[in-house]
Amino acid sequence: MIGEVLQFRDLQELCRPGKRPRLATVERWARLRNIRVQYDGQGGIWTTTAALNEALGLTTSAFENENYPASLI
Repeated sequence: MIGEVLQFRDLQELCRPGKRPRLATVERWARLRNIRVQYDGQGGIWTTTAALNEALGLTTSAFENENYPASLI
């Protein structure tokens, strides 16, 4: 992990602890949990701790924040 960024190896460990699942397996795992990911250009994916927390229901999306009217999004 680099700061708030979870790299592909971090996601592999979250997906299947102690193993190194393939990219397709990690992508499917993230998609089923609604974790937003980006491709890193080196054959992997990455996300942020904020996106992970949002998917887990620990925080709400900035787009759902009541302080901003929908017209500004």
